[in-house]
Amino acid sequence: MARPKTDDSEARAKISAAGEELFAARGYAGTAVRDIAEKAGVNAAMIHYYFRSKEGLYRAILESAASRVRAMLVETTGGDLSTRDRLARFVEAYAAYILSHPNLARILYREMLAGGRQLIKVAQKYAVTNYTILRETMAEGVRRGELRKIDIDLAPVSLMGMVVVFQLIRPIVAVVLGASEYDKRFIKRLSAHTVDLFLNGAAASANSRLTNGAGKVVKKPARRRTKVIS
Repeated sequence: MARPKTDDSEARAKISAAGEELFAARGYAGTAVRDIAEKAGVNAAMIHYYFRSKEGLYRAILESAASRVRAMLVETTGGDLSTRDRLARFVEAYAAYILSHPNLARILYREMLAGGRQLIKVAQKYAVTNYTILRETMAEGVRRGELRKIDIDLAPVSLMGMVVVFQLIRPIVAVVLGASEYDKRFIKRLSAHTVDLFLNGAAASANSRLTNGAGKVVKKPARRRTKVIS
């Protein structure tokens, strides 16, 4: 096959975008190389040149997403900030990325339903490292006394899952919340909610003050004293 004189970054990007859209809509098995080439407006030989095969393109899309998440983790969880601030920074960046790339969530969902063969290959290269970075951030928080002792092995998966689920069940969210579009305001709301729920839980502490439906603080009702008759 004749090799292009120079790499065409625009053609590569078009192929990746077309592949991502079709894999999300039809799944890996239901997508043909000729369909990707037609949608990208390139010759099928270009796909083989840049990615070697349909499988190579599919893995490149998954690896690109995992690599982006790794960059977020390195950027947001470093430094001398508190554990809460570092996790908040990561969640906001992660939510903005995941919620603005709905095709990725669809690809992951289809991949898991198909047994996850390709996803496992990518996980071995990227996901383990991403998980380890997030786990160590939480473990450091426990050592500092900023987090209570939690199941440090499950916690990173739980935190990321709390964000991803809003993309996986997006049609249901649109019905119950009326949020058909995830704009910046919704992403910030989701990020704050996720960090608060993850770090603080939903149960009120024994000595916390009560709030009414509007969020206004009200005093706890005083206990009635029982008069003792001797």
